[in-house]
Amino acid sequence: MATRYQWDDFVLDLDSYRLERAGVPLSLEPKVFNLLALMVQRPGHLFTKQEIFEALWPDTAVTDHALTRVVAQLRRALGDEAREARYLETVPTRGYRWIKEVEEAHEAPTEAPGTRHEAPIIMATRAPGLAAAFVLGLVTLGFLAWAQGRAPAAADDTRVGSRDPKWPVQLTTFAGLDMHPAMSPQGDAIAFVSDRSGSFEIYVRGLSGGAGEVPLTSDGAQNLHPVWSPDGRFLAYHSNRHGGIWVIPARGGTPRQVSPIGARPAWSPDGARIAFQTDEFGDIAPNGYSAQAGSTIWIANADGTNARELTKPTRPMGGHASPAWSHSGRFIAFSVFDGGEENGVWIASTETGDAWPIELRTNMYDPVFAQDDSSVFAAGAEALITRLPVDQQSGKPNAAREVIPIAGVPGVRGLSLSPDGRRLAFAGMSLDSQVWSLELAKGGAPAGVPRPLTSDTSRRNSLAVISPNGGKIAYMSIRQGELPNVWLMNVDGTHPVQLTSNESAEHKPSWFPDGSRVSYLTKGRQVGGLWSVDITTRREQLLFDIAGADNFPKLAGRLAELDPSPSVKQLAISMRTPPTGQRLLYVSPMETFQPRRIGPPGAGYPSWSPDERQIAVEIKEGSSTHAGVIDVATGAMKQLTKERGHTWVRSWSPDGRRIVLAVMRDGRWSLRWIDVASGAEHALTPAYPPSAYLRYPEWSPQDDRIVFERGVTRGNIWTIAID
Repeated sequence: MATRYQWDDFVLDLDSYRLERAGVPLSLEPKVFNLLALMVQRPGHLFTKQEIFEALWPDTAVTDHALTRVVAQLRRALGDEAREARYLETVPTRGYRWIKEVEEAHEAPTEAPGTRHEAPIIMATRAPGLAAAFVLGLVTLGFLAWAQGRAPAAADDTRVGSRDPKWPVQLTTFAGLDMHPAMSPQGDAIAFVSDRSGSFEIYVRGLSGGAGEVPLTSDGAQNLHPVWSPDGRFLAYHSNRHGGIWVIPARGGTPRQVSPIGARPAWSPDGARIAFQTDEFGDIAPNGYSAQAGSTIWIANADGTNARELTKPTRPMGGHASPAWSHSGRFIAFSVFDGGEENGVWIASTETGDAWPIELRTNMYDPVFAQDDSSVFAAGAEALITRLPVDQQSGKPNAAREVIPIAGVPGVRGLSLSPDGRRLAFAGMSLDSQVWSLELAKGGAPAGVPRPLTSDTSRRNSLAVISPNGGKIAYMSIRQGELPNVWLMNVDGTHPVQLTSNESAEHKPSWFPDGSRVSYLTKGRQVGGLWSVDITTRREQLLFDIAGADNFPKLAGRLAELDPSPSVKQLAISMRTPPTGQRLLYVSPMETFQPRRIGPPGAGYPSWSPDERQIAVEIKEGSSTHAGVIDVATGAMKQLTKERGHTWVRSWSPDGRRIVLAVMRDGRWSLRWIDVASGAEHALTPAYPPSAYLRYPEWSPQDDRIVFERGVTRGNIWTIAID
């Protein structure tokens, strides 16, 4: 009987209890390995759940949850998905079937002396609307990373390279948030952003032993994204309070504004020009977005004159962010967000403006060219950096990407290359995300101070919603090595329990009117869409098929957001529409899908009023976002806010008169409510420190509290050798 099997670039060796991909061993739990071995030995056979239970857990009573967890881990290791399975197919209510042809493998050659393979990290993609990826694996002394995917110019079976890990060196030790490092052209200093003064300011630190950290700015203007001029005489940066791109002498002095718009400046190699993105600062979370749809890359002279648009919002669709010059000056690499399938890293010609992708995938941040322009490095927001090889002359991808593991840090953002090209500086960042509660007095005034309901080490706790009777909270929790799931707890934060399985990514819960069921969104199942789960029996039911919305002729583009009405009889559907990615909003009955367009272009993130006559929306306008309300019957929209910054809508008061908002002004987040009729606003919380954000405030149906997510980002500056 065969003991070695192969398919695609996988080899399974039963004798050595080993699974390899492209010669690199993958770390699997014993139950996961045993399930794979069971499946590949009988391709096409439908294994019932009972057969699998008997094979993996003989003489042991286990629940379906144990099996779905093992299946989910196997799919992640293989890079497979339940909805579009290539290897392991789910047969609803029955079991699982291996659908990939398997061949007997020949014996592998003996490993050469001195080579070493270690446990991998497997990457999976978050569900839409959640700006992140999940990492599963072991962080060991021999930490090695592996990621699946393909460069646009490569074949589907592109192999991903790997290299032995190197340990990073920590440069700063502040307990708050240090980020946005920039190596000086002489290699003797590093500039970075820190909140150690209570606002984001730019600091400069020498790289010689015993060097101190000196503030370059101290005006409280929330200054971000420093970058050195090639001669080392100046730094350009973005001022969140004042807006636009500013330049200051590197030894200190009076700053001056060179562009009234833009963020993330990048100096050309000859120092004559500055590139920047048009969207301003929005999110400092490790997986936070860099720009929204509508942002493009511009180039101006170093003094701000002759500004011109380099990239077009239609190529690619989505927000263009974080420009980085090639050392030849012929190309600019940039990242893309909110473009759906066009997310990733792109390159634009500085001469023609033509743009092309070098990697299409989510979670690609802050690109920077290698010293010889033979590759582009991108931060992963996880403990990894990706190297994307490109041709120096054409700027086109010419080899598979390589994932560089960064041991000892939770996540990587903000890359900067040393002058000799041998080290990368980055911010090693972590996030503490919890669900909080704020009690309300009559009339919507705060009755005390916010307090946390969760206090665990999950990667994120978010999207909390309160049951109709006010006694329970459903929320999304993401735990290390797991996809997002829907959880349930008491309104005081006690007795958290998991509602949904680990096999797919579930998020955005909402309650049915009788409080017996919770609806949620998923795209990771055999049929993705809007599902419900009974909180007592855990029985699940498909309510609406997302694929039906994606493919419906009257809907333009790809699904961005979906919100069921309070009665769960209607849907609000926000579509990301080509060529720019601008959102269009539709409403439809749930039972008979007949979408009807309402509101003007640019309105998204819908939230139904309690009487279902109005929908609150977020309006994108330049770099800012505003709150608006659309009348469902007429489609007319009323804009409620005008202030520069971000205004994110979420939910309504029970009487339908007010909307609770998360707002960012001058780089600080707070909660407010706004009166729909008058436009009057009322503060619910003070402005939080710049390293914290507030998200998704949800007004209780009992009118007695608001629950929300509070995230605090911490980080330090690190460097790592890449030669």
